[in-house]
Amino acid sequence: MNSTVPTAKKSKKKLFLLLSLGLLIPVLLIAIAFFAIKNDAENQKEYDRIRQQQAERIELQKQQQKIQQAIDQQQKHSES
Repeated sequence: MNSTVPTAKKSKKKLFLLLSLGLLIPVLLIAIAFFAIKNDAENQKEYDRIRQQQAERIELQKQQQKIQQAIDQQQKHSES
């Protein structure tokens, strides 16, 4: 009888450990997924902000080029 008592305690400990892991792993996966989604949203906002800044710079460069071309044409006409 003494030999069955320690094995029962060991099997309960193993069962408890397995059940704990069975609950802990899905919770951790959900937490990781939530963290990934949150970071992705923040990164997307940052990328959108950078794209907007780049578009504004490109537009400004185009306007400056047009102004420079207009100035160059005026100088050519005034020289001739």
